[in-house]
Amino acid sequence: MTGTTPAHIAVVNLPMHGHVNPTLGVVGELVRRGHRVTYAITEDFAHQVKAVGAEPVLYPVEPGDGPEPPERLSEGFALAVHASLGSLPALTRAYTADRPDLILYDVYGFAGLILAEQWRIPTVLFSPTHLVYDGLFPELFDGAPRFSALPGYDDLAGAFTERGLDSSRIHEIEHPDHAVAALPRIFQRRPDTVAARRAAYVGPALDDRSYQGAWHPPHPDTPVLLVSLGSQFTKRPDFYRACVEAFAGLESWHVVMSVGPNVSAADLGPLPAHVETHAHVPQLCVLSHADAFITHAGMGGTMEAVHHGVPMVAVPQMAEQRVNAGQIEALRLGVHLPREQATPEALREAVLRVTSDPEIHSGIQSLRTELEAAGGARAAADLIEEALAAPTVDEPAVPRWGCP
Repeated sequence: MTGTTPAHIAVVNLPMHGHVNPTLGVVGELVRRGHRVTYAITEDFAHQVKAVGAEPVLYPVEPGDGPEPPERLSEGFALAVHASLGSLPALTRAYTADRPDLILYDVYGFAGLILAEQWRIPTVLFSPTHLVYDGLFPELFDGAPRFSALPGYDDLAGAFTERGLDSSRIHEIEHPDHAVAALPRIFQRRPDTVAARRAAYVGPALDDRSYQGAWHPPHPDTPVLLVSLGSQFTKRPDFYRACVEAFAGLESWHVVMSVGPNVSAADLGPLPAHVETHAHVPQLCVLSHADAFITHAGMGGTMEAVHHGVPMVAVPQMAEQRVNAGQIEALRLGVHLPREQATPEALREAVLRVTSDPEIHSGIQSLRTELEAAGGARAAADLIEEALAAPTVDEPAVPRWGCP
């Protein structure tokens, strides 16, 4: 879309890598198109936001009770509501005198919905994972029959009513007017049941992440295996030890393990020379050299792997990732290895299988073609500009040909 008047677009998100990272390429594209983008987030993510040209609007968040979020997504939802409502005072102060023209809000960015309803501002939902489909809540949220049955929902509805707002706006998450999904439609679970009026399945909007550092394989001709359970469920020393045992004798491979900040070298014991471990790695950079990826099957990492043509061994840690692992297997992008079955022998066998199976190679190449056609950051920015140009709820549409 071209010719759109430059606007102030506010992004409202929660401080989680799997939610922030997918938005950064879109933000960079909006900035390149001349829009001013402010980004509501915590101090921990200010550097990433500035790197793509946005202005951080910071809010505080209370530290959690432990090093990892709960595995049960219903409990995680309640924590997200708490964090989002806690951000409201700071965001209200920041935006009262600097009203955005549109709010791009994450699926957990409920503060964005509240401010949009309060100030009658148009919105676009940004989903780093599956859009709401029939059966999503019982399937992902521990059997909850519907959105309103989730713990924390009543607190969220109360935040609307306390401000004299229509609490039914909460359900925009289930049927948004405009939505951007950071996956191709073919990966979306039950896409025919998605109720968004206008959804753009744009795939991953990958940005320049050179600020994360670089990585180069020590031997250019040696196949590379990346092992990562993402940024949340990383305190798994038994799993990492199983990976070390699985590939200790496979010296023809070079193994890179991202183990998070809570697993030490002492937890893993002696490492073979061809196995390296880090608290964090520049994942996009490593994937650009990788031949296989043992992953928790988070949506961001899954899409990054497909972008780079890397087959996966999916070892999911929670319900949403198990759905992704099922899609990975169904689309022939790799194999699903339940974590209770992730023995050294099974891990080694799975890696050797995904790197030698021609059907998996074909499945990866097919979805890479889908990603190229999905449009990424450009397609997302087009939809956001379309929403900017759409009539607001208080502004009736003007007939195209000027006829009554």
